[in-house]
Amino acid sequence: MATAHARKKSGKKYGIRAAAALLALGILTAVTAGPALSSGREGAESYEHRGEGRSESKFYGTVQKIPQDRVGTWIVDGREISVSKDTRIKEEYGAAVEGAYVEVEGDNTGKTFTARKIEVKRAK
Repeated sequence: MATAHARKKSGKKYGIRAAAALLALGILTAVTAGPALSSGREGAESYEHRGEGRSESKFYGTVQKIPQDRVGTWIVDGREISVSKDTRIKEEYGAAVEGAYVEVEGDNTGKTFTARKIEVKRAK
């Protein structure tokens, strides 16, 4: 009888340990993979290191400021984005104006983010 009781008690302890391990694994996965899997959530960002202090990056946010001629420094979610005449601006789902929700792709070099493509997304 003592053996059956010990097995039952040990089974409960193992079940709690397994549940705690699964919970920790789930939290770790959500924290490390969350931004890459969020695809389209504000603030989500992905990086690809390109060497020499430069990395390719993509993020989503709301346009806060655009220069009148569209070339120059844009502000997207508080970040300064350098936009040139070579930057591709896609406006399939609306105009690239202040308040538009956009996906920005480009290169990070130190504190400078240079956009290669800005795509207006559907309103959230």
